[in-house]
Amino acid sequence: IVRGDWRSDGGTAGVITVCSAGTAAGLFASLTGGAQAGGTWTAPGGGAFSGTYDPTTDAPGVYTYTVAGTAPCPNDQAIVTVAETVPPNAGTDGVITFCSTGATAGLFASLAGGAEAGGTWTAPGGGAFSGSYDPAVNAPGVYTYTVTGTAPCPNDQATVTVAETAPPNAGTD
Repeated sequence: IVRGDWRSDGGTAGVITVCSAGTAAGLFASLTGGAQAGGTWTAPGGGAFSGTYDPTTDAPGVYTYTVAGTAPCPNDQAIVTVAETVPPNAGTDGVITFCSTGATAGLFASLAGGAEAGGTWTAPGGGAFSGSYDPAVNAPGVYTYTVTGTAPCPNDQATVTVAETAPPNAGTD
């Protein structure tokens, strides 16, 4: 008598976190414990699922992987819990013009598109910048606003291009 191993192995449960604006990811690699290939996937709620999670079309939740057993062994299942993180929003690029003798003003208001507060600014050339432009101290150029992403989402950046104009000169009396 030759004894074979007819057990099915769906692997061990896994967890994956994806960026909601990221690319598709296969869930099989999230299973551990020697999961057998060739099983089937179901989505949260029990619907059929391809095994590739696309954050633009799929919902986070518990996905089930099932490997069919060979009689008399039962089927085996493992789950992958999918979570999503939201990408940061630095807004969209802006442009502002200052009078070279004008008052100090913040650059944040020049960003459009619902920029998140709490980011950091850098000046042209990459040095730290407070976010408040003073024409008497700062130079015109491209200022960068960065909002840090929560892994696996990357950071997001937007720029504000600052220009200066000279005040009019009527001459002297």
